[in-house]
Amino acid sequence: MRRTHILWLLLGLPGLAVAKVPLPTLTSVNFHVTTHYRMPRTVLHADLQAEASGRSPAKLAAMVNQDVSWAKARLQSVPGITWRSAGYQTQATGQTGAPWLVREDLAVQSSDPAALLPLMGTLQSRLHLVGMQYTARSAAVHKALRTAELRGLRRYRKQAQQNCAALGYHGARLGQVFINTNVVPLARPMPVMALAARVVPGPVVGRGGTERGRVVVGGNAYCER
Repeated sequence: MRRTHILWLLLGLPGLAVAKVPLPTLTSVNFHVTTHYRMPRTVLHADLQAEASGRSPAKLAAMVNQDVSWAKARLQSVPGITWRSAGYQTQATGQTGAPWLVREDLAVQSSDPAALLPLMGTLQSRLHLVGMQYTARSAAVHKALRTAELRGLRRYRKQAQQNCAALGYHGARLGQVFINTNVVPLARPMPVMALAARVVPGPVVGRGGTERGRVVVGGNAYCER
């Protein structure tokens, strides 16, 4: 009989009343903390565009390729400037006088704006300047973000202890923790007006402004006596 009793317990078969031990109710506190970071924008990005419209797509493509090759030769002559093709397209315009449009986009960047900005005026003699913007270095953003996350986690743990202490508890055990990042750009006017001339006389550096971001650490903690 004893052996059958043990077998029923192992298999979970009905027929024996098993006492259920109630689990203790835990007090959960939901909260979040925010940390901020900031860094200078030192990398200048420029979007250029070579395009031609007319009746012969082949001739238009040759014109665009010639303009892009001319621009790349001048970009290559200045150290510290990198570029890449950002798209090439041929499209029908539906216009009688110029039924075809060929376009190539060129993305240019440099961590030395004093070297890139004077060249932009020359490039505009054959290419369109679509836009310019400053950004922070990607390595600097990554480092600042990781530092802000660690700082936020430390503040989150400290805040959990303080919240539980305010409720009359002596300890706190972290539950679920979520980390959210949100980069908030700070707009700055770009020195585009000074680039209208074919060749800009002397370096026009301008200011890139500051890139700001925040890290939000949220979740809950269980208070313990």
